[in-house]
Amino acid sequence: MEPRSPIVLVGGLNTWPFRYRKFARLLEEAAGRRVFVAGINPLDWLWGRISGYGQLIFQVATAVDRALLEAGAERAVLVGHSAGGIACRVYLGGDPPYGGRRYSGHRRVSHLITLGSPHRVAEKRPLAPILEVDRLFPGCPHEPQIEYVSVAGSAVDGAKSWLARKRYERLVEDGRVPGDGAVPAECAVLPGSRAVVLDDVRHAPISRGKWYGEDRETILRWWPESLLAGEDGA
Repeated sequence: MEPRSPIVLVGGLNTWPFRYRKFARLLEEAAGRRVFVAGINPLDWLWGRISGYGQLIFQVATAVDRALLEAGAERAVLVGHSAGGIACRVYLGGDPPYGGRRYSGHRRVSHLITLGSPHRVAEKRPLAPILEVDRLFPGCPHEPQIEYVSVAGSAVDGAKSWLARKRYERLVEDGRVPGDGAVPAECAVLPGSRAVVLDDVRHAPISRGKWYGEDRETILRWWPESLLAGEDGA
């Protein structure tokens, strides 16, 4: 029997890995798999804005390599929160090079699960890095070899919250839409993926109310049943 695929958790924009410790523990208990948190920190995101995101993607690759080595498995499950989900898409890669380098993480991953990741955004200059990823790697290019799951929250209606509307309008033209308080639900669904929209979930653990990794019950609402059943050889 093959070892269970480990989980590699990739955090969001300007976050420190330690902020995901509780989530990693809950995810490990709920999924019955080892969880490894990519060592991406705010300095990596800052450096990415200045000179490109190659070092950040390298951190994702390093985490996957370590997870596979320690678990003795052939493929990992990637879980990307917020902008971390965009970084995961670059790591999966494909034929087009990104930043002058061609990535092939798709050979080492069985699932990509994104949590509140802004996949679909408006044509705005500050969003150029996301738009480039979507141009190079649109939709789910490695399906069916990789199962794609997009998890979105819709607990905060931008039509009723001025603050949420302004946050949403960083990503879309009209923020009067439901979302998780930071990312509109419509943005968080990658075309071609299996969409899971949770109507009571917010973007991050610092938000009021529950977020994607709040507790075991919330995690099991978006965790793929196939992985619970051990269909990856576990």
